[in-house]
Amino acid sequence: MDKTKLIQIIFVVVACIIAAVITVFFANIAPLIVLATLIGMGLVVIIFRQPIFGLYLIAFLLPFERLGSFEAAGVTIRASQIFALITIIAWLLTFLAKKVNFSARNPLIIPIALLTGFSVLSMINAVNLQRAVMILAFNSFVMIISVMLPNLVASKETLHKVIKIVFISCLLVSLFGIYQFLGDMAGLPHEITGLREHYTQKVFGFPRIQSTSLEPLYFANYLLIPISLGIALTLRRRKKDQTPLKPLYIAAILGLAVINLILTLSRGGFLGLFVVLLASCLLLLKYLLSFKKIALIVIIAAIAATSAFGFLKITGEDKNVDVFIEQATSYSEGVGVEERFSSYEDATRLIKQHPIIGNGIGNFGPQIHKNPYQAPEAGWPIVNNEFLELWVEIGALGLASFLLLIGIIVMRTIKALRTKSDNATKTILIGLFIAFLGILAQYQTFSILYILHIWFLIGLLVAAQNLILHKAARQKS
Repeated sequence: MDKTKLIQIIFVVVACIIAAVITVFFANIAPLIVLATLIGMGLVVIIFRQPIFGLYLIAFLLPFERLGSFEAAGVTIRASQIFALITIIAWLLTFLAKKVNFSARNPLIIPIALLTGFSVLSMINAVNLQRAVMILAFNSFVMIISVMLPNLVASKETLHKVIKIVFISCLLVSLFGIYQFLGDMAGLPHEITGLREHYTQKVFGFPRIQSTSLEPLYFANYLLIPISLGIALTLRRRKKDQTPLKPLYIAAILGLAVINLILTLSRGGFLGLFVVLLASCLLLLKYLLSFKKIALIVIIAAIAATSAFGFLKITGEDKNVDVFIEQATSYSEGVGVEERFSSYEDATRLIKQHPIIGNGIGNFGPQIHKNPYQAPEAGWPIVNNEFLELWVEIGALGLASFLLLIGIIVMRTIKALRTKSDNATKTILIGLFIAFLGILAQYQTFSILYILHIWFLIGLLVAAQNLILHKAARQKS
């Protein structure tokens, strides 16, 4: 019996024991537990046989942060994380047993290793070592996914399947976002709409949708990926190019995603969208010279803007449009802005204490809080600027490692786009790269590194680069 089958059997036995124990203590929901266990066991077996199936599941579950998650020992566990862990184990076991799926070139391993090493070094100055270890584990987990992904996405067909699943998932969560807005305006309780109470119409007179994400800003951040891919595939596609979905479907999902992003009322999301549009104009300029494509983009943008305006109008209060515009364009006033400037001041002060190795990974909050060992009810404070937070917590060395990672992605993308290779894969690479730039822009307004969809995007970028560069190398030889 090989190692992979042995692990499968052990996993199934353990799952059965856990299910039996849970059923005893939660008899009232025993049928649901049994059903979920059977489905989960089936998926696990499939993933161990074909790790790429786990990757497809992760791609679909990327936006499901809040709905479908549960709390355990003070930590939020998400379905995407569970299947990501199972997929990583299956990937490693496949390599150990068959010596496959571990040969993809990934130059990001060096900056990731440096970032991890300097994170460990920063713990010397951590006041809350437990939190430092936890954040290090979270960061390492998502970074491993970016290393695993290029090894599994080894063909154009697999890349297209992943992108297709991303679009389908985006469609579903965007429709749910529209339901949230309409449901909240109809008076449905937040327990049914899935909105957190402080994002309902009680605050501004209209809801801020978050769909299946934890907050509107995270939902907006995720939406930058399908929006960027949609723009690239709409503008750069040639008639002979194979696309993950039919062009009409991509255009419809693109418009729906833009409507959702607008209704999140996330100023950071708007900043990211602006950079996405700017980068699209710069990188796809020659494709904008086509009257048909200009007309299509204008139609999509007009429908999205008109629809978002219409949703605000159906609230029955004309002032809500003014409130929305004021909130969306105010970058110097408000509680959120004041908190950000306050965190920047705290960050600047802490940087002066340990500028090189930082104050401890994950320890900005504990460092400025009166009790560094007990988290506030609202959660640990963050800097709300990823680059500044890296400098505060991991020091100049950690920040330099992250900047090196960004630099490698940028230079390698430029190198791949300059080669003569498959146009469809290049189009996907451009879409992914534009999304990456948009997310970096939004990273000026929030600061959590261990976001799964960001490192999934980074892994896809490397995978698309590899496909193009490998094909170009074969053509030369």
